[in-house]
Amino acid sequence: MTKLFKPTAQLKIALTPKCNNDCPICLNKTTRNRNDGVNEQLSVDKIKQLIDEASDIGMIGVYWTGGEPLMEYENLLKLSDYSSERGLLPTVITNGGLIGAYGNYKKQNQEILNRAGLFNLNTKQIVKSLKDAGVIRVYFSVDSSHTTLQNVYSDVYNAVPTEAVSRAINEFLNEGYGKKHSLDAIGYQLRVTATSSGSLDEYTNQIVEDVMNKLGMNLKEKSTNSKVYENEKGQVFLRHLNVASIGDAEKFDDDILENKKGEDLFDIECPHFIPRENAYDGGKHHGDLFIDCDGIVYTCGNHAYPVGDIYEESLVSIIDGINNPRSDGRFGLTRKVYHSLLVLSRYMEIENMAIGKAFQMIYQENPELLDNIQTQCGACSCLGYDEDLQKAFINAFCKQYS
Repeated sequence: MTKLFKPTAQLKIALTPKCNNDCPICLNKTTRNRNDGVNEQLSVDKIKQLIDEASDIGMIGVYWTGGEPLMEYENLLKLSDYSSERGLLPTVITNGGLIGAYGNYKKQNQEILNRAGLFNLNTKQIVKSLKDAGVIRVYFSVDSSHTTLQNVYSDVYNAVPTEAVSRAINEFLNEGYGKKHSLDAIGYQLRVTATSSGSLDEYTNQIVEDVMNKLGMNLKEKSTNSKVYENEKGQVFLRHLNVASIGDAEKFDDDILENKKGEDLFDIECPHFIPRENAYDGGKHHGDLFIDCDGIVYTCGNHAYPVGDIYEESLVSIIDGINNPRSDGRFGLTRKVYHSLLVLSRYMEIENMAIGKAFQMIYQENPELLDNIQTQCGACSCLGYDEDLQKAFINAFCKQYS
């Protein structure tokens, strides 16, 4: 039972820990200082090395995240151009503030914009440069944490006014983005991710609707957690996510966090543990590797399941460590957990229910270990970090499936 993990889709890289926002839901606590302190950051040469490795093993895309990747604007352009040449299509995940900044909001963020090399550029110039560098998709984070209904002439500086983010989205539409939105489409896509739960939902919905109204967009399609908006220029795909109890968000009250506790954890579904053979299965990316600014490699963008360090091993070695895990070493236990989840998914015929099954097994070993878990992503994070949970799962797994 080897080679269950085949990272054939996206390489997600935190280009910088710096950010112009101060979002309490951020899973990365180091981004919440607006770069007042000293942060670790991957060098351009190191990132190019990672792109080369990813290209050599057949990965097809790179996500630039952070922090806010536009804080490293010039490096973002260089690396997007380089990844495009190596066959990895670039995607940028942004709050949109530094792209669409104007008015007093731009003045309030002048120092950050100057440092990024953006202050003397307008939105049209920034968007065109990203397109010219090969950026194929742009994901905007638009919700009550990232965005505000206060206008660009107010004193707000650490959340993005809807006027600024709509200005950014509109310019991407002008450049031909938003022509395709479906998951199986390769094209210039525009997406909005809204993360909220409970009492945050109402304000988030107001913010999203305000942005879409400013763009003159109408609702075209709607499902449980997604919507498609459209105007004469193109389409924007909206995805709604729940707030997870990770990062600083773990301090939120229960009425804000998504509620999934106790035996409800047995129902957790996650398609990422279903092994697939191809890089691009109907557009449903899988087998992603997320590399944080400090070089730690995760198999999940929520910083769950740390499985390696790029300063200690190559990507190929890390992947081999997941497929042939040993319990010793810095990441041995987490690799064993992750591999066991893949085994559950493929060989025990439970497919996307592997995490739920894992928590059912942990509960049978020691139900008290689940007492402090209250969200789905929080559960995954605990399974990736908490040694007591990990050992309980491995013990139960060995008993049932030895």
